[in-house]
Amino acid sequence: MNVLVVDDEPIIRQVLRTMMDWETHGMRWAGEAVDGEEAWETLRQGGIDLVVTDILMPRMDGLELVKRLKEADADVAVVVLSCLDDFAYVKEAMKQGASDYILKPTMEPEQLAATLIEAKLALLKRRDERRRHGELQEQLQQSKQAQRGIRLHKAWLSGQPDLELETELFAGDMSLSCWMIDVAPAGKRSIAGWDWPSAAAFVTLSGGRQLLLFQEDGELEGGGRAAALSDFLRGEGGLAAGEYCIAGLTRFHGAERLRQVPQELDVLRHAHFYRRKSGRCWITDADADQSRPFSLPSDGPLPQEEKQNLLRAIAGRNTEAAAYWAEQLVERIRRLEPPVEQVYSFLYELLGSAAAFAGQHGDAPEMDEFERKYVALDAVMAHLQLEPLGRWLTDAIQDLSERLTGTGGILQSSRNPFIRKAVAYMQRNYHLQLSTSDIADYVKLSRSYLSDLYGKEIGESLSESLTRIRIQAAKRLLAAGDLKVYEIAGAVGFGDAKSFAKAFKKAVGCTPKEYEEQNK
Repeated sequence: MNVLVVDDEPIIRQVLRTMMDWETHGMRWAGEAVDGEEAWETLRQGGIDLVVTDILMPRMDGLELVKRLKEADADVAVVVLSCLDDFAYVKEAMKQGASDYILKPTMEPEQLAATLIEAKLALLKRRDERRRHGELQEQLQQSKQAQRGIRLHKAWLSGQPDLELETELFAGDMSLSCWMIDVAPAGKRSIAGWDWPSAAAFVTLSGGRQLLLFQEDGELEGGGRAAALSDFLRGEGGLAAGEYCIAGLTRFHGAERLRQVPQELDVLRHAHFYRRKSGRCWITDADADQSRPFSLPSDGPLPQEEKQNLLRAIAGRNTEAAAYWAEQLVERIRRLEPPVEQVYSFLYELLGSAAAFAGQHGDAPEMDEFERKYVALDAVMAHLQLEPLGRWLTDAIQDLSERLTGTGGILQSSRNPFIRKAVAYMQRNYHLQLSTSDIADYVKLSRSYLSDLYGKEIGESLSESLTRIRIQAAKRLLAAGDLKVYEIAGAVGFGDAKSFAKAFKKAVGCTPKEYEEQNK
């Protein structure tokens, strides 16, 4: 695998070249460049698999190079080199598709090799998935069902009926049924390559959405067909309830109805999204409200007032108000019933704004993990009905509120990205049996370097800060009064009740039991 190293400092390029035995790890030093511009020209010629690039360089910097590679959908993996003071650029590079980063000040041969091998394996896996997907698509395009689906989709998009195909599908007074399958991104599967031998035609609308057309012979009708498809998705497909939904038009006859299929299925999908629990992952035209229109508007009203109130509550760190307005916003969406795709976009933008509002404060916590978990369109679209989507949104706002109120004074005293990342990690994982080595591994610094840096910046050790975070969490649980002292000890990361009581009294000045009594 060919490696291109990009750095404007000759000494760095020389160090990287001699730091490890490239051939031993299945890699070859294929070239070097002094900036992104020179690297881009080399990459355009082909033959490069891995790019190791600095961030700050003349002409074209590393961040711009990563962006260009992403826009070009380049078949390469990128690892960025970072100094302590340009970590914000590294985060942006990771968002743009970089595989990993290496810190120049603490770079060691073993770490360099491990990082590049991990990037290499990820690239090989991605290439294999692309190859297999391409082969499947090529096979499917040659099938009769796929050819029919392509013609049908073309007719729907153009508004020009395919009379020959319609005659073929309805031959011998045949009736049809049509089913749209949606698979949530959380299912981590694409149904684009699945085979449906009993279908008369299938249309692949996206990796997670497929439309199936069946010529009905009376064996499976209505709910029976829906149940059979659901069983297949759970059994052969390995999908769980909530990871898919099926909307179906049961037995119908006539070309005119066939031409309206996309609009009618969209209406059914809309109805399934807004209905409350039914215990089923499908909906058919027999279940739907017959007074509903046969098409949906492209957009609808949205709860803008509730959104603004929620963002104001977050900006003001009013956790109770934030929780209230999150619930009101979901209920307002239920009443207004805007189109499903519009709801997804609205909530995605809302969560992005919420993270930005939370970050306005000088003592704001690290938002990286929150953004990875919640500020992603796939994460929003993983919920195929409003009810679970509403619960997920409420959880997201609660998570954000806890990050804001749980930051404390530690983050206020440091702007160093590694210190902030270490603190955020302790706040999220204090309930586990953490060691300083675990924290150092997470922020990708050596344990001794991080401990020294942290002590100088904060004035206390990592262990002392971790204990302080645990004690604050314990105080909240004790005040709630729902758990016994020994249960709280385990819940906040202490190995036993005795060590917890000792640490608590040292920090607070009283025993956990006394604190609980005082706060009843």
